[in-house]
Amino acid sequence: MSFSQIQSVRVPSRSELIDMVAAFTAKGGGEVREFKRGFTSDWSYLQDLLKGFGYEVKAVRASSYIVRKIGEKGRPRLLGRTEAIRTIDKVLVANGLQPFMATRQEFSEARP
Repeated sequence: MSFSQIQSVRVPSRSELIDMVAAFTAKGGGEVREFKRGFTSDWSYLQDLLKGFGYEVKAVRASSYIVRKIGEKGRPRLLGRTEAIRTIDKVLVANGLQPFMATRQEFSEARP
């Protein structure tokens, strides 16, 4: 496929997006989650953010993570990626922020 065969993609305007979101939520399609400007899942951002909440976040080895309170005694528990994100989500929700892995069963208090 060459560039001449690719058709241009129309990007909806902001007002069209707002209308689409309103129609989606009114239809019962779900809830729209909002994140503050600059919020990202970048690992270094999460480390700094959670440090502000009193937590230490580290990547250990290829697929292990540590999420614990700063100054906590004893050997840290090694977590898999999913479990680490769940722990991070609990800290985010406890501090009034949206979790990454919002499901209908978990974190109902964080849903708008």
